[in-house]
Amino acid sequence: MKLKHDCVRDILLTIEDIKEFNVFLPIQKLMKQDKLINYSKDDICYTLFKLEEAGFINLQVASFQEGNFPLGITDMTYQGHEFLKNIRQSSVWSETKSLASKVGSTSLTILSDAAAGVVKAQLGLS
Repeated sequence: MKLKHDCVRDILLTIEDIKEFNVFLPIQKLMKQDKLINYSKDDICYTLFKLEEAGFINLQVASFQEGNFPLGITDMTYQGHEFLKNIRQSSVWSETKSLASKVGSTSLTILSDAAAGVVKAQLGLS
């Protein structure tokens, strides 16, 4: 399955918008949000697992014979907030995706580094 970078951004923005401190966010509530209705359940679940693997969110997961299934989000990590701060602005996100498209496919780590580089360049820090 392919990780969709726009789905990554939309999920993080949605979590930030609707997640309350110390309150569990069920996946069913997450998937009903406007920013996510155009993504399939598989895309959202896959992206949630990858965001957790990258250290951007913490998930509660249920294990079944068929495999693991995310039940919901318990928290967005500091690293997740930092990444989201860098990609929040549409102009930064567009430039980051443009840089990533030059190599075809990029990891979340590289995408995060690229976004930080775009922000640094806009601030005149690089």
